[in-house]
Amino acid sequence: MHAQTYMPWHFTIDVDWVPGSEVGLEGLLDFCDRRKLMATIFVAGRFAETYPDLIKDCRRRGHELGTHGWEHGSLEKDEDFRSASYDQQSAWIRRATEAVWKASGVRPVVFRAPSLWIGETTLRVLEDEGYRYDSSVPARRFDCGFGRVHYLKYFGASREPYNLSSYRLSLPGHSSLIEMAPSALLFPINMATLRVLGLPVMTWMVRRISRRASRLVFYCHPHEFVHAHRQSFPRNMSKWNMRGMSPENFSLLDTFVDHMVRRGYSSTLFAGSFGEARASSYEATSRGYATSAQ
Repeated sequence: MHAQTYMPWHFTIDVDWVPGSEVGLEGLLDFCDRRKLMATIFVAGRFAETYPDLIKDCRRRGHELGTHGWEHGSLEKDEDFRSASYDQQSAWIRRATEAVWKASGVRPVVFRAPSLWIGETTLRVLEDEGYRYDSSVPARRFDCGFGRVHYLKYFGASREPYNLSSYRLSLPGHSSLIEMAPSALLFPINMATLRVLGLPVMTWMVRRISRRASRLVFYCHPHEFVHAHRQSFPRNMSKWNMRGMSPENFSLLDTFVDHMVRRGYSSTLFAGSFGEARASSYEATSRGYATSAQ
């Protein structure tokens, strides 16, 4: 028998500032314990400030903590890192960094922009704040009017880890920051797609992506596992999305994890992939800009 080859899988959780969703995060932590999943958890700073003991528990269970804006999720006008000034982005990221650091005792070095709305200014802020990884560039994603990604500026970015370019985030460059883009095939590999399109479509998407990518980046939100009426959402939250929120989604996620394990995927943390990612990014840079657009 041949030894099984394991492929890296980043199981990530985006914790928005949605009061009531803390129950969903508690459930996800128990789910990860049961399935032996190591998660990278991107936390909105205001959530960390409000529920410090829960964030400390995330760290105690061995998960990796990053930031996800200051109060993404509850605002009428959400944080837009594509257009905000350097000073505004710096204030959001610094405040979130301090909140997660204070709650967990560990300074976060991983970032995901709210709604994957990111720009070149964000890279400068992250470098200045000492971050080492980003997972915000919407490579191969366009939500066709159904989701929040409705621009194509970074569509051609690489699915493989690469050092970012300060000129254009979709290109490999010489920044110290490593990008690990969330996986997508037009639609994202996330819990919303799994809930709406179903497991057969999701597993087909994973198979297609795995032909061209050596790793997968999946994400979900704690609020997806709590009934909507038990949480506080902004008025612009879509009604179809709120109808699909339920603790029953844990069963659907369980089935998806089974599929990933059968395909040979093993969960890993961003920091644990640093050496491999650095080598891959240097190789991508040497091949030039054409590689990132294939």
